[in-house]
Amino acid sequence: AHLSQSGMEPGTVPDSEWHIIEQALGVLINGQNWSGILQLRAAFNPLYAGDTVAGLAILQLLDQNAIQAARHLEDQRELGHLLGSKGHNLHRQGYHQDAINAFDESAKNYREIGEDFPALESYYMTSLCYRALGNREKARQILEEVIHNTDPDDPWRANPLQVMAWLIQDAGNLSEAEKLLQQALILYEQTKDPDLLVAGALADLGEIAGILGRFEEARQHFERSLLILSKHQGQYDRQEARALLKFSELLMHQEDYPVAIRLLNQADDKVSRYGHYYDLLWQIELAKAFIFVRDGQIFNCLAKMRSVLRIRRQLGLSNILLIQYVMKRYAQRL
Repeated sequence: AHLSQSGMEPGTVPDSEWHIIEQALGVLINGQNWSGILQLRAAFNPLYAGDTVAGLAILQLLDQNAIQAARHLEDQRELGHLLGSKGHNLHRQGYHQDAINAFDESAKNYREIGEDFPALESYYMTSLCYRALGNREKARQILEEVIHNTDPDDPWRANPLQVMAWLIQDAGNLSEAEKLLQQALILYEQTKDPDLLVAGALADLGEIAGILGRFEEARQHFERSLLILSKHQGQYDRQEARALLKFSELLMHQEDYPVAIRLLNQADDKVSRYGHYYDLLWQIELAKAFIFVRDGQIFNCLAKMRSVLRIRRQLGLSNILLIQYVMKRYAQRL
């Protein structure tokens, strides 16, 4: 509960308190108290669903043992939930194939007990992973199926609409992508606790407005997105870093390099501490490389490109995908 409050971060909790969780988990494991392990994991559900703590070793260990406990108890509903949560965090960190495996098993467990909507949610998430791995056709097929099976007035429909907008933007159709994002934003605003979803859609709209040359509108979208996220300081580090990255790319286009670098350094700090969000980290490093090359800092540019390649190699991402990313991300601006 303490860590779920705005302004709180894992670093504010003494090591002795984290050790208590580790000790409790050890007692439960030794006693083969599977239901107790699931209860302990459930206490931290808000943190696993957030965007900050995926990389903490004790929470990873607790998550791993909770999945095993659900298997022992043959609790398919809980297993579907835990695997779905695991998939989300693997995807956020950049381990997209592992995330697909987790989402597929999550959906399978949900389907077998007749939980169709949670199964659809896990299935939908694989589209984000396939897009990240460069298989946009597979991602599109999944999204079309999900959208077809979702009521037009269902606010959740905003999720696949937003990702479909990304695919359409990848293909260069910015005006159509913008229309889909605007539809998604309207639906997001109808959801319970919409802040995180609205902030993400605003950042996407800011990116497209900036590429189309509507700089003041883009700036307003980014500032509104970051203002929303500031109300949840410490809870959604990855989402805040994502907005800062997109904002910095707008400033890069306007040749405001000092401010762009400052925003990228803030984004770097957000993703490097507790979440270990490597997939966003290499994108931040790449943006810095582009700023350095355009500012004539060739040595710094090369250093950042080495960092990009190292992180992507760790994630198992190909250099061909990197070239495609550069062309789609930066060629539009140029």
